[in-house]
Amino acid sequence: MPANVTVVQISDCHLQRESNSGDGSPDEALRRAIELATAAAPDVVLLTGDIADDASTEAYERVAAAVAVLGVPVLAIPGNHDEPAAVAATFGSVADYEIGGWRLCMVDTTIPATIAGSIDVAALLHRLGPIDGPPTVVVLHHPPITTSTHPWFQLDGAQQLVAALNARGDVRVVVSGHLHEAFNVVLGDVSYIGCSSSWYSLKHRNHEYMLDNGHVGALALSLTGDGTFSWRRLPDPNETSTLL
Repeated sequence: MPANVTVVQISDCHLQRESNSGDGSPDEALRRAIELATAAAPDVVLLTGDIADDASTEAYERVAAAVAVLGVPVLAIPGNHDEPAAVAATFGSVADYEIGGWRLCMVDTTIPATIAGSIDVAALLHRLGPIDGPPTVVVLHHPPITTSTHPWFQLDGAQQLVAALNARGDVRVVVSGHLHEAFNVVLGDVSYIGCSSSWYSLKHRNHEYMLDNGHVGALALSLTGDGTFSWRRLPDPNETSTLL
């Protein structure tokens, strides 16, 4: 049986061209997230979009240098603030990654010059292949599940995605960012987990969104060799769930 694997997700860092390490800055927030990630001893790190706020090369290079200290593979997808080509140039192309008997399926949901997202469900199902494949984590920037009705926070194709994944058996988890709001929803056999921003928190209610004092940090997934998993917020060890 493969060894257990720890995956740390860091999302919505929003670093800018100019470095700013003062209190409340995105650089300082990322430093704290890296400290949390270090304590979790990850085997792989996911960067799930809005890595830079201004799509600047300088911001991407600082994030890359920050996560490099972890000494593990870093998988990145772009968010609506990012330039996908620059993300790929810095962190590598979006791809599937297998570790510990699990598959991490990285999906770019961005639309050029658009805040909302879109997913090609047919293309994803083609990538996933037969339904008896390895236990899988699908990694997105835009969440398919949201309490927001604001058009900026929608994913075109979300309903089709949820229905398609519920008809399979291999996808156990879908992780995402974008909302700057932590959440966990279980639909069928799939857990949809929203990662907090490393920088600041928002609260979404219908068409409105506002700054909030909710969770800020990262997310850790523990993937076991028998296909089960657990997760926890970083730095909140009390919010935990274990699913078959």
